[in-house]
Amino acid sequence: MDLRERSPAVTARHPWELARAAFVLDVLREQGALRGAPGRPVRILDVGAGDTWLARTLIAATPGATACCWDAHYTDQDLIDLAGDGIVPTRAAPTGTCDVALLLDVLEHVDDDVGLAADAVARVGPGGGVLVTVPAWPRLFSSHDRMLAHVRRYTPSAARAVLSQAGLQIMHSGGLFHGLLVPRTVAVAVEHWQSAATDVATQPSAHLGSWRGGPRLTSAITRALRLEQRASVWAARRGFEVPGLSWFAWCKVRG
Repeated sequence: MDLRERSPAVTARHPWELARAAFVLDVLREQGALRGAPGRPVRILDVGAGDTWLARTLIAATPGATACCWDAHYTDQDLIDLAGDGIVPTRAAPTGTCDVALLLDVLEHVDDDVGLAADAVARVGPGGGVLVTVPAWPRLFSSHDRMLAHVRRYTPSAARAVLSQAGLQIMHSGGLFHGLLVPRTVAVAVEHWQSAATDVATQPSAHLGSWRGGPRLTSAITRALRLEQRASVWAARRGFEVPGLSWFAWCKVRG
């Protein structure tokens, strides 16, 4: 969860967040990225790690794993509160190398997205991989993006260009959250119409930290999102990219 969405009142994780975490775990397991080197636990670098929930989820599923959680917005108190149980939070550029780097919905936050991606690539050890997700389609830029301090959304071709310039070779890629694309398109169109009609910028009404759905609703939505994720990966392996609200790429460092 982005630190801007963090709330002390959070009682349940949003289905989007649960589904994305499961997707990340699936991809890393399938690619053998959570095995680490012989005799050494896997080292994860999570760039823009936020509240570290995702990193903790990966560690819980990977005995012995450690995660360096790099987020420029950590406070001094965050560095104390978030440390432990395999988590090493830092707001400064980390030293050393990792087995797998995660750039999950982080490149859109910075002006120099190529530079940030290249910084992560430089910290990936031999044979390691990089998993990237970004919000898709510039025309869907909305008040939610502004609330999260996004600089941009990406077309798949623009995202591929950034990763290539950063020294990555994309092994497979595709859309994510297909079922959310149409509702978000409609919501953004309504938002733009309302802003034009009132000359007042629309404020986002909800975010991950405001989720109050019960266990049954959360589970049902998460299952639906997981089903379409499996279809996404199936299509990506065969060279088909089905448009979604997000875009992902599994990459290797170009030799």
